Amino acid sequence: MKWTYLFGVAALGLLVGCSGAPQPKFQASIGTYNPGTGVLGRAYVLVLRPQQQPESITVVVSGPNGYSENLLLQSAQSRSASGAWWQIGWDTAHSLQGGSYTFTTVLDGKTEQVEVNVDAASSLTPPSVTVTNPSVQNVAVSWTAVAGAQAYLVRLVDQNTNAVVARRMVSSLSTTFSSLNLSPGGAYRAEVYAASSNIAFEPPLVPPQFNLALGQTSFNVGP
Repeated sequence: MKWTYLFGVAALGLLVGCSGAPQPKFQASIGTYNPGTGVLGRAYVLVLRPQQQPESITVVVSGPNGYSENLLLQSAQSRSASGAWWQIGWDTAHSLQGGSYTFTTVLDGKTEQVEVNVDAASSLTPPSVTVTNPSVQNVAVSWTAVAGAQAYLVRLVDQNTNAVVARRMVSSLSTTFSSLNLSPGGAYRAEVYAASSNIAFEPPLVPPQFNLALGQTSFNVGP
């Protein structure tokens, strides 16, 4: 299974203490992931606010036709300094059917549940991505606007190792990575994930359904 963390890019300071009404301890959403291959997978977003801080938290997801999955959040990857846990993930191996999904976890000794009704026909369109004058230190990435998207996750990936060398979440349509240490002549990939929730907020806002779409382009680094 392929899924990913955005955390403290996530360092993906957190807006835990908002001035409005108290936030619920557990928020979750699930929806479509469009990788641009013609096959829709699934995406999810989780935000948890436990008072006690265990080393890991397991979230169980169940859905139509026996769909079942365990999502593990670990303190080193998913917990912020302020105590909130959050995670955004996507997976092409789990296609999504319309219907009701249930997220279950235990926080502070109490079972918490969230139910989400999913429209599997609803999905975002992948953005078109452009990289301009990449060098070993600087890479400028821009992309087209996506209808229904509230923010974007941008990642630079080493194509030889698949290691993520830089990442950022923005609500704009461009960003420039600076002070990089890329390999001269190296092969890289710019990935832009359009999200239906404002993931530029930390933790992200959790919508009734969370859709994600990937646009990407490959590039080679100049001197």
